[in-house]
Amino acid sequence: MPEWKDEVRKLAQQMEKAPQILPEEIPDLEIYMDQLTTYLDKRLGFYNREGESPFVTRSMVNNYSKAKLLPPPAAKRYSRVHVMLLSLVCQLKRIFTIQDLGRLLAPVAGEEETGSLYRLFLTAQRESFAETPAMAKALLARLGETDEPARAKAALVTQLAVRAQRDLLLAERVLDPLRPPEEEKPGKDKKKKGKT
Repeated sequence: MPEWKDEVRKLAQQMEKAPQILPEEIPDLEIYMDQLTTYLDKRLGFYNREGESPFVTRSMVNNYSKAKLLPPPAAKRYSRVHVMLLSLVCQLKRIFTIQDLGRLLAPVAGEEETGSLYRLFLTAQRESFAETPAMAKALLARLGETDEPARAKAALVTQLAVRAQRDLLLAERVLDPLRPPEEEKPGKDKKKKGKT
């Protein structure tokens, strides 16, 4: 069996054991920005591509706050809701644009609704990633034996990309009709009732 196939199998097994931050593991206290970014980077750095910057940075948190993907911090402190939302956003940012993430998260408000969506995400992720070794084995079997690892890897990556394309297209088509709540536009204030 070619060595590169063993490497793919090992990578698939790592995916099966991908780390997650369970809601009950999130500290029930408010933390500062540096603590937030350090915590998320330590716990979820697995999801970075090799050589990438940290999982989350101060500027990312500020940008996501400006884009209204996160509620504002309370006295510069971040809560459990921030940890759950940042975990979601940072893992889904490769898949969705900021605007799409805004649509996705628009119906979610408060710790209970955020926790519900986050738990659903974790369950779906765990189930999907658990299938990775079997899926990799099936895809590798389709390739057969080859002396040219570069061509075989290209074929494998293409098969994986098609699966990702399928899932993304379906997700986008379900997401497209969702619209975030209209933001108040400057200059279009409601007329104030005054004395006549």
